[in-house]
Parts: sequence; C-alpha cells; structure tokens
Amino acid sequence: MNLDLTIESKTGKNDLACTVRRLVCAGWVGRDKEELRAHVEELEKIGIPGPGKTPIHMNLSANLVTTADVVEVISGETSGEVEFVFLKMGNEAYVGVGSDHTDRGFEKHSIPASKQMYPKVMSPVVWPYGEVKQHWDSLIIRSWMTLGGKKELYQEDALAAILDVEAILDAMPSDDPLPGDGLVLFSGTVASKMGMVYGERFDFEMEDPILKRKNSHGYTVQVRRQHL
Repeated sequence: MNLDLTIESKTGKNDLACTVRRLVCAGWVGRDKEELRAHVEELEKIGIPGPGKTPIHMNLSANLVTTADVVEVISGETSGEVEFVFLKMGNEAYVGVGSDHTDRGFEKHSIPASKQMYPKVMSPVVWPYGEVKQHWDSLIIRSWMTLGGKKELYQEDALAAILDVEAILDAMPSDDPLPGDGLVLFSGTVASKMGMVYGERFDFEMEDPILKRKNSHGYTVQVRRQHL
C-alpha cells in the first residue's frame, strides 16, 4: 500500500512517499492495570471477549491504511477510536494520529475480524519520532463524535495513559516472520467519555504541548444500505 504523506518537522515540511508492508493494530494497552481490568469487564458485559494476554497485536492487511476522509460501512454499529500511529520506514520513524474504525457488532464474534472489516484512517501529516520521543508522555490525543449534527468530545487523554511505542513493539512475538520495515502500528486507544456510540462523523487530533503544534484529521461515516 502506497501513501503520500507530509512530514512536519521543526524545520519545515517535506513530502514522504511510503510503502506500507505491514499493519499492526495493538489493543489492551492501558498502563493502569486496574482501569484495564475494569475495561475488560465492561466489554465482557456486552459480549466482547477479553484478551488472553495484554497487550495484544493483530496483523491486518496493509491495504487497510488510508488517509481518506470517508469510510463506507455496512452496519450502523461501527465507530472509530483515536490512537497514535507509528511508522517505521527504512532507518526513519514517524508518528501520526489515526482511528481504528471497527464493526462493534461483529467484535462480539471476533476482534481481529471486526478490525479487518474497515479502513484504518490516519493523518496525512506525520512528525519525526525523534522530535517527540523525549516528551512522549506529554502528547495528547483526543477525538470528537458527531451525532445528529452535534459534535461532542468523545476521547481525550495524554499518551502517559497507554503503553509507549517501545513497550508495544517489545511485546510483539519474537517469532513473527512479517517485515519490520514499512511497518504501520496503530497503538490502541484511551477511554471514551460517552460510552459506545455510533456517529456520522469522527474527528481526531494529536497535540504536542511542548512544541506547540497539533495534527488533525477526520472522516465521514457512510452506511451503505443493503437489499438482500
């Protein structure tokens, strides 16, 4: 999968043409074990099975990664969730922000399958990882859900709430034969302020309060009616 991105660094902007060879979506990445356990129990109550270990790593199709501003779905029970996105391209690493759009109804049957069903939308702008590594926990991710035309804050937290890049990568199985170059990693998410809701639009951003910048993107959700 080929993506045309823009690198936004402290010195300016440059084009980045990258080939995605591998997509990994992590899950159950909360640092607070008590909150993580409560989240597992909350989802189990609505029929979504808990993990056998934490964190989890799901290898999905690389062609799911996109910077599109429209996501087409076949169910009214789908939603996004804001995550940091880590890219490893050759000797360089970058970070952006994205949404792991998921079919919540099918999630009750198979979490990996529910993730595979829809695109993984990321910002067309990325920052050099080296510029944020030292103040990583200070970065803030947030999202908004538009419901009935009203845009409301859906998620907001510092990256200190979830495992960092190195911890997620170190936890990946060592015998996994898939390539490390051309990797796009979606991190897993933070808690919702509204519970599980399904809107017509999802917007998300990452804020760097140290370097005084934001990276934002969003997409409209279009439900395709079925005639069976």
